[in-house]
Amino acid sequence: MFPRSAGILIPLFSLRTEDDLGRGEIMQMRAMIDFALAMGHRVIQLLPIDETAPDEASPYNALSVFAIDPLYVSASELAGVGRLALKRARRSASEPSDDPSPSARFVPRAAYVAAKRELLERAFERFASRARRIERDAFDDFLHRNSYWLDDYALFRALKDRFEFRSWEEWPGALAGREPGALATARRELASEVRKYLYFQFVAHLQWNAVREYARERGAFIGGDLAFSPSRDSAEVWAHQEMFDLSRTVGTPPDEFNRRGQRWGLPMPNWEVMRAEGLELWRSRVRHARELYDCLRVDHVVGMYRTFSFGSEPDDRGTFFPSIEEEQRAQGEAVIRATLEEAPDALIIAEDLGTVPPWVRQSLAALGVPGYKVMMWERKWDEPDAPFISPHDYPELSLATTGTHDTDTLAVWWRECPLEERTNFVHALGLDGRVHPEAPLKDAALDAVIEALYAGRSMVAILPIQDLFGWEARINRPGTISATNWTYRLPLGLERMAESGAIRKRQRLLLDIARRTGRFAAQMSSGADEPSRGGIQA
Repeated sequence: MFPRSAGILIPLFSLRTEDDLGRGEIMQMRAMIDFALAMGHRVIQLLPIDETAPDEASPYNALSVFAIDPLYVSASELAGVGRLALKRARRSASEPSDDPSPSARFVPRAAYVAAKRELLERAFERFASRARRIERDAFDDFLHRNSYWLDDYALFRALKDRFEFRSWEEWPGALAGREPGALATARRELASEVRKYLYFQFVAHLQWNAVREYARERGAFIGGDLAFSPSRDSAEVWAHQEMFDLSRTVGTPPDEFNRRGQRWGLPMPNWEVMRAEGLELWRSRVRHARELYDCLRVDHVVGMYRTFSFGSEPDDRGTFFPSIEEEQRAQGEAVIRATLEEAPDALIIAEDLGTVPPWVRQSLAALGVPGYKVMMWERKWDEPDAPFISPHDYPELSLATTGTHDTDTLAVWWRECPLEERTNFVHALGLDGRVHPEAPLKDAALDAVIEALYAGRSMVAILPIQDLFGWEARINRPGTISATNWTYRLPLGLERMAESGAIRKRQRLLLDIARRTGRFAAQMSSGADEPSRGGIQA
């Protein structure tokens, strides 16, 4: 059984060190694991790390839901990438920024992509010409074990380059329709390009395996996020066109906030075909994810039960599939059972936020799958003034949090909500006299709120890193297109955070809270030691 734990929500792209190119990288997870353990937090919950298009920042709109984005590869760890090349790449990535230093907090995506791509191709050239036998054998083994997704993905990426990143639906008909002869010709003509993308995935997964082992040795857990669907223009949709209804797009129904509903642009799953084939595409995703993560967050879980989609007409009002509650429940439970069967040793978490019928949460509970309890939203909505619910009344089978990547930070929510609401919140948490509703939420007041949440019954509490430190910057603002969405980075590199007296003091306070609330103890899992062993001292 997964231990009672605390964790940190942080996107991989938000990690930061003094020598990176301007975006988080895989091997930085080692320092992040040490940092988290030093504050009594064993879980590092990430957003999807799937590959996206060069101009796509959202991790939920992926070119492939199997491929790790090569931009996350730590180039400094690759053979063939020397110090001079790294120095040039850092300079190239930082030049367009207002802050020309290598440690600039924000780096324009185009500059970063170009700089990282040059380093990856340099490493591939070295591998192609001078790889040792042991490297080639490991590469061949990786290809064999992952051929079920890797073969289509690598050809897809090579073809995307050939056709200047046009959608696969705009490719020549024989390739768009995956005629065997056309595919064979493309593989032959693009053999070197295909091998390059195979290599990028090889080194990405090699580095990820090293981080996973690092976490295991220290008793830490890595959480991943299973996005609801790949992008319409993705390797999986191209390779499995019969599994999707491309005449419809997934979204959400109209509500008080958006009277026309939301069109996400994701392809509608063809659930009838998927279920007839035993949900194999979904099962293969889960099998792959269980090799990367200890915890799996199933995004938009209500969509597994009933998917809302729109037709192509602008005025189409949309519809649910299935349309009957009994069939919806049967479909969702089939997907969740498949997930549990394919990842029996992982903690499966359902993202059940938004407009979710009560019976969906009842179904998840019956299957033993925890859902979310967002402290600011857990209220008795059917009672006068909608009083807040104390974390002591949350079910044990739940994940408690203060927010997600799509919400305001705790500090911003506190500042902007009415005084009466803050007063009711403080009273519900039993913090009268310790937290003053009219004062800013920081220092001892912030600690009291965090401790109240951690002292609750939820089996796991995972907070955005901003809320643990009282920071205000958010990760994403849904329904908007902005240069600030999906670009959040830590305010300091992990090395400087480890050296900061204020940060270290904060870590010790959070470590004490985690211990007092039973969410952290040495030897919680085999190989786990006190946090001082990993690097950053508690």
